[in-house]
Amino acid sequence: MHKLTTVADVEATVGKPSPMVLQKTTRTLDDGCRTVLAHAPLAGFGFRDGEGIARTTVVGGAPGFAEVDSPTRLSFEAPPAMPGSGASMVFLLPGVGETLRLNGSVTDAADNRVTIELDESWVHCARCVLRSKLWSVAPRSTEVPGSTQDFLALSPFAVVSTWDADGRGDSSPKGDLPGFIRVLDGHTVAIPDRRGNKRADTFRNLVTCDHVAIAALIPGIDEVLHMSGTGYMTDDPQLLSTMAVQDKPPHAALVAHIEHASIDHSDAVAKSRIWDRSADPSDAPDLMKVAAQHLAQNRDTASMTRILSKGLAASPKLARRAIDASYRKELRDEGYGSDR
Repeated sequence: MHKLTTVADVEATVGKPSPMVLQKTTRTLDDGCRTVLAHAPLAGFGFRDGEGIARTTVVGGAPGFAEVDSPTRLSFEAPPAMPGSGASMVFLLPGVGETLRLNGSVTDAADNRVTIELDESWVHCARCVLRSKLWSVAPRSTEVPGSTQDFLALSPFAVVSTWDADGRGDSSPKGDLPGFIRVLDGHTVAIPDRRGNKRADTFRNLVTCDHVAIAALIPGIDEVLHMSGTGYMTDDPQLLSTMAVQDKPPHAALVAHIEHASIDHSDAVAKSRIWDRSADPSDAPDLMKVAAQHLAQNRDTASMTRILSKGLAASPKLARRAIDASYRKELRDEGYGSDR
């Protein structure tokens, strides 16, 4: 199977991110980030454990579980992580499509509490959550699948963590139709990569470090499937054709050789009540407003883009309608129904 082994290969397949995408990051936990953290009951967490092994898990249990210790530091209860190693997070807000992503490094890990120094944070678009219908479809079952293959057949959402050659980490949300993580054989899975913001952090990391860790979820179930191993990116047309939606294949896929897999009960998922739709917060922040504020505040942003961003931040309802309409069009173009 053809592997993409350089950044040039990745950019030729996925494309290059626009300046606007790169300029909407923030390097401080500003008011927008703090508001999201105060409402988020759960996050995917990519880290290296005390032995340096790559892991992805789910942390949290209640809104505000991640405490802001300074403009660049936050802490939370988590499994032991290696101090000085790269760590990354994806914060989930029940009922909200966008996620807040954060990359940084572990500065302290003692007494089951981890402190992270922030490198960058940004708002991730809603397409992967919308593809998965993570918040909009009632759970079909609360019975825990007995095998990895059965679990993946029902899972519409996962967090994938990778690291680069310098140890910097990234965790990316992945969502699609249930069963989108394809089992190729007893030790290998493949995850389609569809249209996105073209940052392609996962694939840029994999060309220099092949470590990958995955945490998969099923709505209604408090268990999490943890997998870890090595991976690479491919544009193999034969594989991609098997992942097509309405005859429209993804542009690439992550192929992972799984060395460890386990289905584990998650206290964080159970305590968070994320599958209880009646518990969705009515005052959840609009993450696209947060993203627009970040873009407007970035000194490197072009003046016209900054003016537009300030306008979006000042008119969140109008911006939300326009963004939601854009999401629906993009998903229809990918072959998904209009009910997302």
